Formats: sequence, C-alpha cells, structure tokens
Amino acid sequence: MSEAVTFSSSQLAALHARLKALRPAEDPCAKTPVSVKTIPELGVIFFSGLSAGKNPYELLLEVAKFVDENGFNAIWTPERHFTEVGGAYPNPSVLAAALATITRNVRLRAGSINLPLHDPMRVAEEWAVVDNLSGGRVDLALAPGWHVRDFVLKPENFVARSDVLNAYRRELASLWEGGESSRMDANGAMQSIVTYPRPVQRQLPLWLTTSQKEDAWRFAGENGLNVLTALINFGPRDLEKRIRIYREARSAAGLDPAKGVVSLMLHTYLDHTDDAAIETVRAPLSEYLKSFVGQHQTANTEKDAKVNAISAVGTDNDDFVDMVFSRYINTSSLIGSPERAATVLKSFKLMGVDEVACLLDFGVNRDDTLNSLRLLSSLIREQQ
Repeated sequence: MSEAVTFSSSQLAALHARLKALRPAEDPCAKTPVSVKTIPELGVIFFSGLSAGKNPYELLLEVAKFVDENGFNAIWTPERHFTEVGGAYPNPSVLAAALATITRNVRLRAGSINLPLHDPMRVAEEWAVVDNLSGGRVDLALAPGWHVRDFVLKPENFVARSDVLNAYRRELASLWEGGESSRMDANGAMQSIVTYPRPVQRQLPLWLTTSQKEDAWRFAGENGLNVLTALINFGPRDLEKRIRIYREARSAAGLDPAKGVVSLMLHTYLDHTDDAAIETVRAPLSEYLKSFVGQHQTANTEKDAKVNAISAVGTDNDDFVDMVFSRYINTSSLIGSPERAATVLKSFKLMGVDEVACLLDFGVNRDDTLNSLRLLSSLIREQQ
C-alpha cells in the first residue's frame, strides 16, 4: 500500500487559497431568484355602496388609502344608474379623479364603463384627465350595459349594444392615441376632432367585462383585450373552460396567450375563523343578493336568460337567496378565514386567474371591512 500523504497547516492554507482562486467569479449583475407567486394579484372593487353609511364615499376613500399602502394592485369603481343599491356610483371617472389625489401606487380602474351610453370622445376626455392626475395609472373595463332602464340615456343603442360597444371601443382607443374622429357641428359641417388633454399613457389598457358567454371570451382573446368576469350563473369549472378558450383565441391571433389578464370579481370578507366570517356576512350578503335578484327580474324582457334562470327556481325569493348564498360561500367567494382564502386563491391561480378584484361593499360595516382587509393584506405580504 502507498503511504498516506500528509500536509502541514501552512500547506493546507496555501492549497485552500489556490482552490478559492480557481472558483468562477460571482456575477455582480446576477439577479436574485424571484419567488413564484402562488396566488393571484389582489385588488378591490366597489359595486353597491351598501356598507357606506351616511356618506356613500367614506368607505371608498378609506379603503383606497389602505390598499395603496399595502400591496394591492388596483381599485375598481363601477358605473351604475337609477337604482338605490349602487346608485352612488354613476360615473367612475369622477370617483377615480378623487382617488388619484389620495393614492400613489394602485391602478385606477373603471369596472365597468357601459360604453354604449356615452360618446367615446367624452370618455377619452374624462379619463385622460384622470390619467394625468394619477401619473398614468388608468385602466378601463368596458361593458355593453344590461338594464333597459339605463338606456334612457341612449335608447337608440340598446338593441345593438354589443355591436355599438365594439365600434365605440375602437374609436376610444384611437382617440386615446391621438387619432382624429369626425363629427358634424351645429352648422352641418364635418369637424375633425382630437381630444384633450393628452393622456400620460400612449395606449389605453382595456378589459372586456363578461361572464358566461363563450363567444365574448373568444372575442376578447382575438382582439387583445383583458377580461373582467364574475361567477354569475356559472361556476369555477366553467370559468376554467372559458379561460382556456380565451388563451387559445389569443394564441390563434398571434398574441402571447400568457399576457392576457383575467380579473375575477369575488365577494370578500375575512375573519379569524370560517364560522365567524360566515355569520358576519349572512344578513348583509343575503339582503344584497335580494336586491340583485330584483334588478335582474326587471332588467330587460321575459326572454332574458338571467330572468328565466331566476324564474325557474320558483317564486320564493328567500329560497333562491338561501341557495345562492350557499353557492357563494362554497364556490364563489373569499369569505372565511385567511387560510381558507389562501386555498381558494391558489385554486383560481391554477385555473389561470391573474388577479382577483375583492368586492367589499355588500353591507358589512366599516370597521369589520377594514379588519378584513388587514387580514387579506397578510396574504400579499407572504408572497413578497
């Protein structure tokens, strides 16, 4: 056998130094690995104003300040007309202008503009103001409108509202980028119009608001639009199917399928236990659902699919509301403990949901709503 080789302490130190010198130098430009987020981005959305109390905008302003400082990505304000529930929100651009002055980080989003009720020129003007006030934080979700009563503002657009939406959308996008539109003036002469002020963002980020119509998801994908959706008359499995249709449509149109944003609205309330959360929301959410049922029952005509869906359940609205309440709790909400909310969010992330818009104003009082947001923000911190 060969003799064992031994080294003195000085020789070992010299060998260690030589080996260290042979290691590849560390790249000073190498990026620290970024952890993969397991839940969607989180924002907040307002819809009913039921939790606002005497001042319908107190909760909106308080929530805006909180989410701006705690990692939420967006705050959505709706357009709703001529109804006590939701009637505090007739113009999202006015609300967003106010929010622009008290926030610095969150995106300010319309969720949604019922575009066939408006001249695209006025929409471009109003939201360019907000874009300037906010330093370029404006995003818009567009919808065709759904309640016949709303169209007292533009009754001629009701029947063809989906086609009108698409035509107005193209004009709005062009005006935002500095394009001209033609209009006839009071003397019968055609005028070429460019809108002002010019916005900060060169292109206007757009969402299409839709729920169960597969053709609408396909259209959004083909036309490079993001999607704002809610689990109305369909469940998570149906949502997963529609997201797949959307991604495939983007790919077929030559667009990166992964870059389209799917935003899901979910009624949200967190407490320390599931039971505590459910009991807190039971009464206010049930009242909210009753008002929602009432609006759909008077929405359009007897041929309306949503009205038929409600009528098929029976004439007892309380039974229907109990059924819908259970469905919301079990499959279509972020109502429960933070642990349950994290599990729900992870499942939607795996389905392809990019962000969740947490609906807050369905009747829970101010203090409980803010405490719920604090628990929700802990989920954001865990992803950072």
